[in-house]
Amino acid sequence: MTDSNTSNDGFFRRLAINQPEDGPVLRRLGRWIRRRFAVGFLVVLPMVITLFFARFIFRLLDEWFLPISERIFGVEIPGLGFALFIIVLFILGIIATNMIGGRLLDFFERRVAGIPLLSPVYQGARQITEAIQIRGTTDFRKVVMLDFPRDGLRSIGFVTREFSGPTAFSDEPSALVFVPTTPNPTTGFLVALPQRELEVLDITVEQGVKLLISGGLLTPAQLLHPSS
Repeated sequence: MTDSNTSNDGFFRRLAINQPEDGPVLRRLGRWIRRRFAVGFLVVLPMVITLFFARFIFRLLDEWFLPISERIFGVEIPGLGFALFIIVLFILGIIATNMIGGRLLDFFERRVAGIPLLSPVYQGARQITEAIQIRGTTDFRKVVMLDFPRDGLRSIGFVTREFSGPTAFSDEPSALVFVPTTPNPTTGFLVALPQRELEVLDITVEQGVKLLISGGLLTPAQLLHPSS
């Protein structure tokens, strides 16, 4: 099967198809069985991790809110902690989007930033949440590839502004490109260069952000084959 026929197949199907087809029948059968076991393991692994994490969070929240349920209802109510946590999230969302609540949260963040041991932990978690939401809060136009930080080294960047004529950046049509760092794309470098030096990638901005945050693990299928 050719690349053109498999480029749009799922990840697990590509794993199953991309294997040698020569050799004796028993050897091919053995490879077929081993590959299916391996793919089955890859399918179930993220499911198990997700269920384990969900169960851990569910039990942790129930333990945190156990004194409240025992004091109010006199008995332990399974799932009450999770329900109360959802309500608290909703209330915090209302407070954070309120002008007074927003100022209180800013005051809290400034106080936490002044605590030596807690500041790195909080700031790191804050950067992760900003990185997750970057696709909804930025004005990236397209995903490009450019020579950065030197010729021969290719980097992924996002075009933030394009100029059709001469500017202070270049005597020809140019662009401003944000080259983010990995895995935290909220920091990076702003590069100004001619548009002719940019290679536009056939992926969406969201796919580009996922590519950077994952450190290349979530590479879009369009980039796995040579461009025509």
